[in-house]
Amino acid sequence: METQYLAITKFGTTKEAPFAVARLHEGLFERYVDDRWVEDISLADILIGEFSDYEEISEEEANRIINQ
Repeated sequence: METQYLAITKFGTTKEAPFAVARLHEGLFERYVDDRWVEDISLADILIGEFSDYEEISEEEANRIINQ
């Protein structure tokens, strides 16, 4: 399974400067917090359409945002 990266764009944030960076990795949603990936089950709402404040981004875009 390929890892998918997401820019969380709630509260009026943008893909380039998101509220958070997340990923779907090995079947688990994770959010980047305090220099590490931590599981975040609240993002599972994406799968059922209950959460739509996100845009898919590449791994390179995720790394650029994280390293800003």
